[in-house]
Amino acid sequence: MCLWIINYQAGQTVHQPIVQLFGYDSIYQESVLVNGKYQWPIIEGLFKIYVELIPGENQIRLCTKMSDLSLTLFYDPLKSNKNVILRLIYITYPDDITNNIERTCKQYLFLTKLVRSTFDEILHKQTAYKRSLLFQVENQIHHVSMSRKDFQEKTTDKDVFREIYRQIYTMDIAQDATIKLVINSSISPSLTFASTFKNVIVLNLPEHFLHLPSSFDEFYENVMTDKVDTLFYSIGAYLHELGHLFGLDHGNNQFSTIMSSSKGYVDNGRDFFFVTPRFSSIIFNRQCSCCKEPVINTSSTYANGLLVKQSIHLKSSCKSGKAE
Repeated sequence: MCLWIINYQAGQTVHQPIVQLFGYDSIYQESVLVNGKYQWPIIEGLFKIYVELIPGENQIRLCTKMSDLSLTLFYDPLKSNKNVILRLIYITYPDDITNNIERTCKQYLFLTKLVRSTFDEILHKQTAYKRSLLFQVENQIHHVSMSRKDFQEKTTDKDVFREIYRQIYTMDIAQDATIKLVINSSISPSLTFASTFKNVIVLNLPEHFLHLPSSFDEFYENVMTDKVDTLFYSIGAYLHELGHLFGLDHGNNQFSTIMSSSKGYVDNGRDFFFVTPRFSSIIFNRQCSCCKEPVINTSSTYANGLLVKQSIHLKSSCKSGKAE
């Protein structure tokens, strides 16, 4: 077998609508084609791909020039109320002319799905917790208007954040202590910041959010272009603040993690979306908790998570002449 998916088992049931698959190609091809439509780079044999799922059975086919792998994942949306809920809030001024509020909400929700799948993988690799059991995303976005005059004398990001926080906590949507709030704000377009206090994140990134994708196809179309830095900035900020929301601080020796206080948001987002030469070096030199053994050894024994290769959920072929 030439292609391996390392972080999921064929036939596994998942609970998030977008999954990040981390894999290995033993022939070191340049790219992998997913479901005949989405092409992702392979760097020194390693690749990360994102797949959008529909409820029920999902056939995922990966192809390179030399190899072909088909596996099945089952998507079962969570229905439990036992997990932490993320409530999404979008704040504007009431006199803003916002013809595209529906699109903005779609962008915001899609970004949250991407960030959730990435955050799932980070926690799964570092703490071995079960994916998607940490939090759920509420299915609606709450639109809140705040008065422009309340922010006229707020000239710093901390002042704006405190005023947003103060007003939100007078509203009914903030009264449930089990719900964590993520706020997309366009209150002060001249300021760009991301802050967390207690159970509230405020992302005030108006220019960055403006250019975000609102669907998986838009995401894929932009991810290989110069527009991608805007996406990575937003993702990096979101991931960093989610870390704070779930109890992580900046800490020491955090340079290569999402909790680095000195690392740029663009680098944070890029590191968790793509395999880069730096990332592959970290993996192969055992400097990362993603794999406790070198990937080449892990993949050779992992067999896509199956104990037997004769499975209705996994089919593979390889033109390299290597044994199946």
